Amino acid sequence: MLNRQIGTLFLAACLILTTVPAALGAQNTITVSPTSGSDSQTAINNAINSVASGATPDNPGYVILEAGTYEISASIILKSNVVLKGAGDDTIIYADGSVCNSESSPAYIFGSGVSNVEISDLQFQSSATGPKDGGHGAYRNCIKFTSVTDAKVHDIFLTRYLYGDGVRISKSSGIEVYNCRMQSSGHDGVSFLSGTKDSRMYNNYVEVQTNTGVRVDNCANIEVDHNTFTGSAGSGWCCVQLQNTLTNVKVHNNIMHDYKGSSSSAGVGNWNAKGSISVSDNVMWNVSPYVEVGSGSNILGPSDHSVENWVAKGYGYGSIDN
Repeated sequence: MLNRQIGTLFLAACLILTTVPAALGAQNTITVSPTSGSDSQTAINNAINSVASGATPDNPGYVILEAGTYEISASIILKSNVVLKGAGDDTIIYADGSVCNSESSPAYIFGSGVSNVEISDLQFQSSATGPKDGGHGAYRNCIKFTSVTDAKVHDIFLTRYLYGDGVRISKSSGIEVYNCRMQSSGHDGVSFLSGTKDSRMYNNYVEVQTNTGVRVDNCANIEVDHNTFTGSAGSGWCCVQLQNTLTNVKVHNNIMHDYKGSSSSAGVGNWNAKGSISVSDNVMWNVSPYVEVGSGSNILGPSDHSVENWVAKGYGYGSIDN
């Protein structure tokens, strides 16, 4: 009888041990190193899938990209509750003009229907060589969110030149874009589109290159604040583009200076915009026209053209802590 009990306990222990690895198979943090060739997205996606399997909003998974260049031939696909973090400017995501040109692969980093994600400390580069290489909008974006909730994009460096938007957002909510430097993208620096709501762009430095610094189109509860917009590429048409029906859109405490576009050189541009729009407490010089749509008082054409002085007074990139 005793032998039978011991045998039963031994069998139960073996069954437990064989099931434990399945439960513990996902690692909370995976570090990825650059690989040779143009398929770095494979290793990154494998790491994302692995950490996502056991991740929760309170206990996210982390994929850490070491310094180096990651050349991709398809999208890096985000999963819910995952943080994708590089080593700053030394971690480069690179793709040429043939990559990410379809609905299923519209961006170098793509999230669709996911929540609680974070992307940070990366540099983006492409094979583009001038403003006319860009302007594709829907494709070849650096980062694209569709139907995403609660996402953060920060401390990203977008180099000159790139193809599509820096960050393109549609049908999403709770998106924050901050602490980024955009030199700039081949279309818009940041696009809030198609029903996006409850989102914010703040504390970014943006050189407008091909189209606009930020576009807000058919959105609600969007805040664009404490950014610095400039640009001398002779392309594009405004620093901030407000478009179509907008609800509670606030543009404030930004610096817009020395912008030279092609068709226009506006600070805040109007593309059939209507709704509740507040444009207030911005500092602007050497942009024209200053404000085409929105109500509020601004500092227009000041004699002081020192960006540093205005930052010290609470305007533009670097004026707030995060």
